[in-house]
Amino acid sequence: MDQHDRDIAEQWFRRRGLPAVVKGKPAQLLVRIVPGEVFLLLFLGFSAGVAAILDRSEEDLDRLMKTGEFALLFIGLLLCLAVLPPLGAWFAAKWVRMRVLDRRGTATAAVVAAVFVVVNPVVDRLTPPHYSLPGGAAVQVGLLVALLVAAFFGGGSILGWALRAAFRQLGRLGDLTSRALPLLLLFTVFGFYTTEIWQVAAELSRHQMWLVVGLFSVIAILFLMSTLSDEVHSLTGKDAVEPEPGKLDGTPFAAGAATEAPSAPLRKLERWNLVLVLVLTQILQTLVLSVLTFVFFVVFGVITIKDSVIKAWIGHDPTTGKLFGFEVPPPNELLQVSLFIAAFSALYFAAAAVTDSNYRRSFFDPLVRHMATSLAARDIYLARLRADRSTVD
Repeated sequence: MDQHDRDIAEQWFRRRGLPAVVKGKPAQLLVRIVPGEVFLLLFLGFSAGVAAILDRSEEDLDRLMKTGEFALLFIGLLLCLAVLPPLGAWFAAKWVRMRVLDRRGTATAAVVAAVFVVVNPVVDRLTPPHYSLPGGAAVQVGLLVALLVAAFFGGGSILGWALRAAFRQLGRLGDLTSRALPLLLLFTVFGFYTTEIWQVAAELSRHQMWLVVGLFSVIAILFLMSTLSDEVHSLTGKDAVEPEPGKLDGTPFAAGAATEAPSAPLRKLERWNLVLVLVLTQILQTLVLSVLTFVFFVVFGVITIKDSVIKAWIGHDPTTGKLFGFEVPPPNELLQVSLFIAAFSALYFAAAAVTDSNYRRSFFDPLVRHMATSLAARDIYLARLRADRSTVD
């Protein structure tokens, strides 16, 4: 296996979020961090613009928002903040993939790194609250070092894979809506009409409600880490799942798929890499489902529950709803209850997707088959490296 073929094979593992499988130290770290630099450049730049607008007094901001041009400018800035950083990072990642294979791009990457260190401190100096230039530059250098360290340990590969997986999960909205959501609603819709849950939610501040959501999230993650660690162990055991035929066609390992490569035990770092990939995938599925659940109950509550009913339950008139600092039509109590039920549903789904046979068949077994394909490719990759070393010897 020549160097170019090895680079292609290792890039395949990195794109699947498995940098720990790759042998040797990663090359061209300065090139690999360009997507992260582009994302932070755009995100911090547009954030500075939004912060400069929100830094005005409340009266001044309300007056400006009543003018159509200023409101459109602010909305456009928010859209740019949400869309342009990930879009720019995506284009930069495509550029990086080609340059890493060709072993080029270091000069361009050095220019991007210099711009990264200089531009944002200058923007922060020119916009309120006018941070100091040396302090801003020191922060940017620290971020640059953090990006280099993350790239060395494969953090960029895992993050890039997670972002692509998030978009794939959006493509599974149909499955989540038709298979998972109806079963969850059977457990939660009657609790939605329970007086006690409305009274508890009404007394909690939004900060406290987010703490409750965070507690449910921590419990779900700890459960997934424990359970999926056992799943990874079973993937390499006697009852390991066989990869589906043809899954390696069109990959750098297609030529070795027909021959059975010896299976090598997983190193601890590889094992944790596999666990992390499985956990992240399950978290993304759960996040999408919890958002669907939250939206459903907000809409359901607006349609079926009148303000007079909410007043009877909580003892006072419903308060104005706010979400991420913006006023929204649904009352705050409805948002609180919907958040609580969505968090509880997420915890239930995270556990059921791994343990319940019906959920597992639809939402977890495809991940197991995906990992089996990656492990089969790993065996071929390691066999080729061993063959190369024996040839040299």
